[in-house]
Amino acid sequence: MPETQAKEKVSRIIPMTAEELIFIQIKDLKDEFRDSRKEQNQRMDRIEQRQDKLEAKLETTRKELNERMDKQDAKIDKLDAKIDVTRKELSERMDKQDAKIDKLDEKIDTVRKELNARMDKQDNKIDKLADKIDALSGKIDSAMNHGQIITVSAISIAVGVLYAVFFK
Repeated sequence: MPETQAKEKVSRIIPMTAEELIFIQIKDLKDEFRDSRKEQNQRMDRIEQRQDKLEAKLETTRKELNERMDKQDAKIDKLDAKIDVTRKELSERMDKQDAKIDKLDEKIDTVRKELNARMDKQDNKIDKLADKIDALSGKIDSAMNHGQIITVSAISIAVGVLYAVFFK
């Protein structure tokens, strides 16, 4: 401590010139600047290291996502191909079904025409039978009238016989 006091005393005793004072301040500024530069360089090195790590992580993530997207694209392409095949198969099946339906429709029309023709024949037969029934019903009516007359006559004769038997 005595030396520092001596230096202080010396420095107090010996006045510094303005040039020496400026020189000391410049030296202090240089030291401060050098220390600041060193700190800034260290800080920049740390930042660059972090940035490099982040860029590496970003690149890894980008690669992973690209690989996943490629896989998804491949799956989509496969599904698209399956859809095309399925669409073609179903279209062919639908065409076959349409052809069957058209044939059935034609058969239905043919059967309908045949049934209508048969029904027309049946209607004609029924009409002829109805006409015959109408003709026979006229004969039956006259036969019934005739039968009624005979019945009445028979009853009259029976009543006459009974009268003669009981009252004479």
